[in-house]
Amino acid sequence: MLPLTKAELKIRTEIYRTAHPERRLPFPLRIPYVDETESWSYEILYGIDVYIMFFFAFWFAAPIMYGVITFNNIMMCLCLYQMVVDPSQLSWLRIFKFTAELIAVSMEYFTLCSCSEMLDDCHGLMLSALNESRWECCTNQTKRDLVMLFRRVQKPNHWRLCNGAIVIHSAFFLKVIKVAYTFVNFMRLKGNVR
Repeated sequence: MLPLTKAELKIRTEIYRTAHPERRLPFPLRIPYVDETESWSYEILYGIDVYIMFFFAFWFAAPIMYGVITFNNIMMCLCLYQMVVDPSQLSWLRIFKFTAELIAVSMEYFTLCSCSEMLDDCHGLMLSALNESRWECCTNQTKRDLVMLFRRVQKPNHWRLCNGAIVIHSAFFLKVIKVAYTFVNFMRLKGNVR
């Protein structure tokens, strides 16, 4: 949200006839015969815009991450397969390319899993801080509020996709590597049978 220039403020005042040209919505929206910068309409439209942003972020973030994980699995298997099957047929440049891609995908995957582990570690730190906070000496209302926090922090807090079907953590990273090697060995055995 950068500040508007004087020329832009002048355009908003003279052409769009807005009462408060410095007020902007996250998504530009024009309603005929309504000044979007007036207090009541500005607040309502701003709330709608923020709701839409969160709606799209939560509904489309999980499928995108599922696609990223699926793409990473496929790339890891294919790069490893190309490097292992018959490296004598590949030039040094292609071997370098496949090695670089395998390292890059592995690092991306490891970073995702590491971030999930850090998220769970912070969750554990919150649990230990709550345990050491002498919460039993607080008022009844505070105890009720803290019970809700205790319930939340007792479960692990790793990233979950597809309603918990995929839980991203360091063991998941090792499973992905194991699946990649299993795929490569299967393809090598299948190629030797012919």
